Amino acid sequence: MALPVRRCLRSAVRLACVLAAASMMAGCARMGFKSAACREPAIPAQPGNNPPLKVSAGLDAPDTRNAVKVPALSEPEKPRGSDAPCLSRPPAYGS
Repeated sequence: MALPVRRCLRSAVRLACVLAAASMMAGCARMGFKSAACREPAIPAQPGNNPPLKVSAGLDAPDTRNAVKVPALSEPEKPRGSDAPCLSRPPAYGS
């Protein structure tokens, strides 16, 4: 008599685990973990330059001979779709 009760209890526990896992997976999609359109502010195409560093009297100016020089963009930026993901998000691995 105890054997059928154990089997019933064991299958009820398995069912509860499967239902809990399924509800957690469904919750992830609702919380925005899927690929969604980007809502980050757009980066301007031509950002402005910052003014040169002002050094207080009595201090030495930093050595800028090895500063990184960013070349000008010679080709237009490719347009992104309205449903394209943000550039700060890594790409999806897999299909």
